Amino acid sequence: MGVDLGSERGGRRVDRSAAAVGQARREVVAWFAERTDDPRFVRFGPQLRVLDVVLGRMLAALDGRLRELGPELGRTYDDCRAVETMLTVVRRTFAWYRDRYDQRVDPRLGPVLLAADELVRSCWTQPFVALRRTPPQGPLAYVDPRFNAFALTRAAVPVELRPPARTDAVDGAVHALLRELPVATIALPEWVTREAWWLAVAAHETGHLVAREIDALDLDGSGSGRGLADVTRSVLAETVHAADDGRPDLAEQWSSWHGELFADAFSAVMIADAAAWAVDELEHGGPDRLAALSAPGYPYPPPLVRRALLGELARRVRGADPTQAAAAAGGVAEAEAWLGTDAGTAELRRHLAVVPAVADALLALPLGGQRLLDLGAVDQAWYSPHGRVDGWSSALRRDPVPITPSALRGRPAARLAVQAGVAAQLTASPGDLAGLHGRLVTVMRAAGPEGTLAPPPVPAGDLADLATRLTTRLLGGTLTAGPDREREGR
Repeated sequence: MGVDLGSERGGRRVDRSAAAVGQARREVVAWFAERTDDPRFVRFGPQLRVLDVVLGRMLAALDGRLRELGPELGRTYDDCRAVETMLTVVRRTFAWYRDRYDQRVDPRLGPVLLAADELVRSCWTQPFVALRRTPPQGPLAYVDPRFNAFALTRAAVPVELRPPARTDAVDGAVHALLRELPVATIALPEWVTREAWWLAVAAHETGHLVAREIDALDLDGSGSGRGLADVTRSVLAETVHAADDGRPDLAEQWSSWHGELFADAFSAVMIADAAAWAVDELEHGGPDRLAALSAPGYPYPPPLVRRALLGELARRVRGADPTQAAAAAGGVAEAEAWLGTDAGTAELRRHLAVVPAVADALLALPLGGQRLLDLGAVDQAWYSPHGRVDGWSSALRRDPVPITPSALRGRPAARLAVQAGVAAQLTASPGDLAGLHGRLVTVMRAAGPEGTLAPPPVPAGDLADLATRLTTRLLGGTLTAGPDREREGR
């Protein structure tokens, strides 16, 4: 078979690459045009604007690169392959985000994700408002049936974005692009589509992402470089060291769990007993599981200890009388009663003994002149008999739900609604659960004030600069990234 070495062959090769870029441009333009005015995406307006401008600029630049190719046949093929590699980065980034946004169009996934958006928005915005900081761009929630729940920072590269033939150049480019596109994500378990009270897990995952943002802030203005992670580790070590009679081994273990403990405490501040319920469900099991100690490097405390800590945190957030600690469901007293007199549980008992002090220390974490507890703007009247949570729990058992639109306009409304939903399902009959799910979704979708998930993540004047800078780096092969950050656990 003969081989055509003429200029026509080079032209066909360029045309093939140009057609691929053109098809990608048409798909991207059409999708953003369709979603921009869709009310189901109104919360994500700033995110969509950033993605639209950056991806559009990159695709236009790839098209321009093809138009500039010279006549040398071999070089033309090499340049076309380089453009297609860059197109893979852009296409996979777009497809990954598009698929997760578009779950809101799906008749099964859409309603519950619109409810999730309001809970995430409430948990995300409140701490930055309390710190008198402009909230960064908030995370995108989506349903992923493979996991219980996890948070993915924009610095981690999802497996789906990696091309089948993995190369350092492509991985580095995708990684760096994600680091600068301010769209973090939260994966939710599939069962939220039938049991909306499980949206409670989003509070913990939001806590991981809030921690990442706060960690980068110089909250005390000292310029010391000590971020939230360092402060949390230090506070835990000092607290446990003092509570455990000065022995260092337990303090080291507790400080190594700092990331998950902050997210647990954050979720307790945001949704109190609903956070404790979610952890109790996720950690529950037989005696061998509940009484198991954490292996070295494992990011969580032992299941029984974690359950006890969430119970103690929730009780403090609600403002329960400390003298009633023994009666607190899920607290230390309940855990110790479960252990009974088993002599083989000495190490677990050491952990449980420091839980009350740890709960106090976590809620008192110093953040910009405030405590972690202050970031929730909690009104303990919400948790009084016949308070907001109790009243809304009763209301969710009725159809239509007698909660006024004005009551749902406040920033905490979605947080209160999911707590009410958790409380309501605990006493609902199996035949009532489907109706409760539907009513809770309806209420949570209507919760919260007008607005977007957060203000624009990039000032209007800087967006073009961001697009130009990333496009230039992509074309020049200089999109590189630092060490990959793993996704956060549930």
